[in-house]
Amino acid sequence: MEIDWEVILRLFLAMLFGGIIGYERESAHRPAGFRTNILVCLGASLIVLFELDYHNRIPSVSDHLRMAAQVVTGVGFLGAGTIIHERSHVTGLTTAATIWVTAAIGMAIGGGFYYASIISVFFVLLSLKFFKMLERHFAMKKGRLVTISGESKGDFSKKLNDVFNKRKVPILDIEISVDMKRSLEASVRIPAHIDIDELTEDIIKIDGVSKVTSELLI
Repeated sequence: MEIDWEVILRLFLAMLFGGIIGYERESAHRPAGFRTNILVCLGASLIVLFELDYHNRIPSVSDHLRMAAQVVTGVGFLGAGTIIHERSHVTGLTTAATIWVTAAIGMAIGGGFYYASIISVFFVLLSLKFFKMLERHFAMKKGRLVTISGESKGDFSKKLNDVFNKRKVPILDIEISVDMKRSLEASVRIPAHIDIDELTEDIIKIDGVSKVTSELLI
């Protein structure tokens, strides 16, 4: 069997480009990182290569991109596994979208669309790195959400208000809920520039509080 160097080149580029995108995700400590993106890109490229070869050997087949079309759908299920919904917040959407576009780049490489693949990798990295800084800039204007959970001891609201007054932290919005078992859940929106470490230390000292988390609103 004669070695097809063009096929080897395409598979190598798929591994390379998938690795470049995966390295960025890995460095950001995302669930779908280096190896995942390599495998997605390599697999998508291989499927396109197989279909092109099959069509060349059997030209009578009319729909020679049927398997490639299923990659788009199948990768969606893989990406869905990285999405997490917690309370009113959703995380993992960017990672899911990255998996999807990595598969698209792999398909383009498999089809020999090198120029578009290279430009796409550049734009993906631009979106993940530079645009992330823009998101953080806008997030600073929206504020930060502090989530508090634990057991209600009756005077939680007063103690929490004392902590914010002590730190001179303005409360932009607050929501507190207590169920029949006295389980406490509170969400407080504050300005993004507040020193969250010192504030968290004071909140966790409130009697009954077991967990405090915070995130920038985007």
